[in-house]
Amino acid sequence: MKLLIAEDDLTSRTILTAVTRKWGFDPVAVEDGEAAWQVMQGEQAPRLLLIDWMMPKLDGLALCKRIRRQHSGDPPFIILLTARSETVDIVTGLEAGANEYIAKPFENAELQARLRVGQRILDLQDELRRANDILAAEREVIENIILEMRTSKRLDSAGLRLLQEPVEKTSGDILLSAFRPDKAQHLMLGDFTGHGLPAAIGGPIVSDIFYTMTAKGLPMEIIISEINGQLCEKMPTGLFLAAILIEIDPGRRQLNIWNCSMQEVFIFRHHVLRQTVASVNLALGILDQPLDRIPMIEVDAGDRIYAYSDGITEASNSEDEEFGTHRLEQAISELLSSQGEIEVLIEAVREFRGGGDQLDDISLVELSC
Repeated sequence: MKLLIAEDDLTSRTILTAVTRKWGFDPVAVEDGEAAWQVMQGEQAPRLLLIDWMMPKLDGLALCKRIRRQHSGDPPFIILLTARSETVDIVTGLEAGANEYIAKPFENAELQARLRVGQRILDLQDELRRANDILAAEREVIENIILEMRTSKRLDSAGLRLLQEPVEKTSGDILLSAFRPDKAQHLMLGDFTGHGLPAAIGGPIVSDIFYTMTAKGLPMEIIISEINGQLCEKMPTGLFLAAILIEIDPGRRQLNIWNCSMQEVFIFRHHVLRQTVASVNLALGILDQPLDRIPMIEVDAGDRIYAYSDGITEASNSEDEEFGTHRLEQAISELLSSQGEIEVLIEAVREFRGGGDQLDDISLVELSC
């Protein structure tokens, strides 16, 4: 293993070079901190470092700090050499970024043992990195399989405008739409607990049930019951699906809306919020029991229905203030007044969030009656 030795004393540097080579290392010796820093800029920079504290141009502490900042993703193992042996000096050296600390004068056996410890740790880091690379490659394969299964070509977007922005490649949100043979439309917006790969695994199960049973002309109430039963049976404890399921009759004048632990559904007429539909049922996949009966809703031509995940309303700004349902209601009202594109809703959330990160999957669907 390549070993960087940074020691300004010629005699000490020569001895260290000789003994470490005898121990099987490949030493690269330099006389000051600046020269050591230049060595660390190379493509094959050493990952095991033996650094003297007191050196000209750039001392050991400053060198440690620089190296830690530059190599945070693949950290080297740094042993600091010094004549200082007080506790405060040891703490200062370790806080600067050193992994080990050897006080001069030292026995060669101690130095060899500490170098071997560093070598073992670096070897373990390499093993962990290789394992992570394998897991990342396998995860990508699984993600692509799930995406192919979830990205159904059966989604019928007639009467819909959609917004979807996942946090990760595989979203925990799921959006499905299809028409029964009698021209009634079924729509489902779901939000699995969490996001990423664990949240995505239930999507293919739900999608297959939804489209297969809709194509057979079965009512939404039966489909919901089947989805709930299958999730209860097949999904692990703690992974469930909050969902909004909508059934609109062939004449598009009557709605059934099942809200299962999702944000309230908005029903707009022109640009005014006419009605909201709050959750009255548990999320799917928790209890295998019938859902509560719901009243039918009468709608007019041109009414708009909005279902959305909490990734929108729980988006936060720098002051930890949430976007909330009131701001979303205002944004939708302005959208309808201006007859704008649906994407302005996402822009409103981004503007509110400022430079903050998106922390949850965002999905919104607009259904026109």
